[in-house]
Parts: sequence; C-alpha cells; structure tokens
Amino acid sequence: MGQTALIPAWVVPTAREVADCHWIVHAYAEQSGPGSRYATMLRVLDWVTTELPDTREAEDTLRELRDPAAADTLAWLLLGVGPPITLPRRNPDGTVVTDEQLYTEYLGCDPNPIREQRDAARDKARRDAAQYRRLAALVPH
Repeated sequence: MGQTALIPAWVVPTAREVADCHWIVHAYAEQSGPGSRYATMLRVLDWVTTELPDTREAEDTLRELRDPAAADTLAWLLLGVGPPITLPRRNPDGTVVTDEQLYTEYLGCDPNPIREQRDAARDKARRDAAQYRRLAALVPH
C-alpha cells in the first residue's frame, strides 16, 4: 500500500484509521503468512483501496463473505462497527494519545478517587499507551 491510498467515499472510518489498519495488518500478514487471518484482512483492504468498489458492490460482497476476517474488515469499512484489529488511538493532530491523557480519561469525573482507583487507572493507562505506541510504530510516517 502506498502512502496515499485511495479510499472510496462510502468508507465510514477516517482515512487515518484505514491507513493505520492497512499498515498494521500488512505487518502482521508478513509475519503470519498468506493463509492467516491478517492476510485475508489485507486482501479486503487492498481490494477496497485499489479496485474502489461502489457501495452496492461492497454490500453484495459483504453478504456473500463466509470468512469471518474478511467479513469483519468489510463490515468495519461499510458500517463503522469496531475495527477488525486494535488500532492506535490518536489525537486530532495524528499523535498517539499519551499515558497522561488515558489516565485522566480512565479516572473520569471522580474528583476524589481512592488510591486503588488511581493505581489501576495509571497501570491501565501505561499498558494501553505502550500498546498504541507499538502499533503506531508499524505505520510509516
């Protein structure tokens, strides 16, 4: 996939999300081989970004798919349901969310969280931010 893949207008996820998914799936498919779930997902993403099917063709294809990886990928593109793999969470400027941002989000509106809540939120924020950084590192800049 090139840096500037074409994306049909009917695709629900953002161009950034599609690019992230495409690059990450490509990296996983290289590691897993041509018969893997990731290779199947990559074929769907390649088809959509190179063949540029119209909405009707994509919907018809989704109805005919029997492979869960292909169906999950196309359903995400068509309907915006959860992505077929975990994607890095990004800020509007494209940077990956930080530990601190996630920590604040995980604590929510509680003005006085107890220590266990703070510790749990901090640990989860660190783990999640590290995962998002690893995933983002698979995407060329």
